[in-house]
Amino acid sequence: MLGTTQLEQNHSPSNKQVPQRTFAALITPLLAVLLLVTVPLVESLHGGVLWGLNYHSPKFMSQVGDALALVKLIALCAGVYLLFTQHGTFRLLVKSKWLSIALSSVLAIVALIQIAIGLIGVLIDATLGTNRDYFHKEFEIENNTIYVFTADPGAMGTAYHYFYLKCPLPLYRYELKFIEKANWVGDVELKDSDDGFDVFNQRDEFGYRVSFGEVGCG
Repeated sequence: MLGTTQLEQNHSPSNKQVPQRTFAALITPLLAVLLLVTVPLVESLHGGVLWGLNYHSPKFMSQVGDALALVKLIALCAGVYLLFTQHGTFRLLVKSKWLSIALSSVLAIVALIQIAIGLIGVLIDATLGTNRDYFHKEFEIENNTIYVFTADPGAMGTAYHYFYLKCPLPLYRYELKFIEKANWVGDVELKDSDDGFDVFNQRDEFGYRVSFGEVGCG
């Protein structure tokens, strides 16, 4: 009877779950590091904030992008912390010593490069974000919404205006259709003209005329 009882205990469901819990405890930190390092990378490589969500307005998405940059930095720092503190756990999961070292090294390099680039971006955003109304403007022209992005690197390069037609999408989203890239005139203002709009500076001095051409929301 004693032997039978011992045999039943050895094959009880609770004993069968021990290896599963052990594997979960090993794999969870690795999955956390992979998510914390790769998700910010994929989002950054897409080129648009939150994979091109385009919600409400470009100015609003610029604000979201600034906040998201801080969130990604925190996530990457957390990923690097886990990577170094849980290295022993990875070694138990990945039996090959050299494979474990290679995996940790690649993840660390990818994370550190993103952190360096992210810090530069946050510093630039902190400088430019104080004058967001200058860089992002919208005008209503002939029942159309024109979005003007001013790329002004200051003394580091040449400034330009990028004109887009802002087309509405469901759920308060939008699509930008490029119209024209033009020379910088300062704090830009737009006025109606035939088949387009006239561009003025803040002193109401005429700069040039931009035509819609074949660009439309249809």
